[in-house]
Amino acid sequence: MIRAFFILSLLQLVAFWKILPRMGFPAWLAIMASIPLVNLILFYYLALSPWPRESRWIGAGDAAASGPTGGQRDAKF
Repeated sequence: MIRAFFILSLLQLVAFWKILPRMGFPAWLAIMASIPLVNLILFYYLALSPWPRESRWIGAGDAAASGPTGGQRDAKF
């Protein structure tokens, strides 16, 4: 029983260690995900807070929209 918990915790740790940096969060938060009850708090924090990389996506979209046409779409259909 304890062995299975340890193996699942390691698998979860590796997955979070890879996913969190892609979201823009530090990888060491993956260690927090392997602690019972703390992982639920981490899930809610990740789900409800704005992702650091998301602001880069939004900023890039705004710059692309205000390109040579000044952010207005062409009326060509």
